[in-house]
Amino acid sequence: MTWVMYVLMTNEQVWRACREEVDRVLPDGIEPTYEHLNELVVCEAVLNETLRLYPPAPLFARQCLREHTIGSEGHRQLRIPVGETVAINTYVLHRRADFWTRPLEFDYTRWIRDPNTGLKPKLAHPYCYLPFASGPRNCIGRNFALLEAKVVLAMLVQR
Repeated sequence: MTWVMYVLMTNEQVWRACREEVDRVLPDGIEPTYEHLNELVVCEAVLNETLRLYPPAPLFARQCLREHTIGSEGHRQLRIPVGETVAINTYVLHRRADFWTRPLEFDYTRWIRDPNTGLKPKLAHPYCYLPFASGPRNCIGRNFALLEAKVVLAMLVQR
């Protein structure tokens, strides 16, 4: 939440967008319910973009349990032996120009859900956004953390 507050305090347009949404969805300072949370699409987008630029775990590692070869035939291949540790730097991953348009720029609109379908935007690659890791060993508290962050953000903006 520290980085979210930093973003809000250094970007008036983002602050205004969150404030307008919170005022519309939660008029007269009412407390948010679960139903309200789905309507907070700008707040959700701001959280996602903040997690992209400032991931809570900027690096995570996994140990190889089976030998793998990465790369296709005829191209460079890399063999990863059993027991080898592979580290993924999410800080760098989330700033790759081949995955993100204007990767160093804070642009919450890249996360806005389609107003007709409610679907989230399609990412350039299924593993280009990993603030909570991925797979069977990802963050078990991910969904709770995102809901809690959205509630906290909405209530902070209200006040």
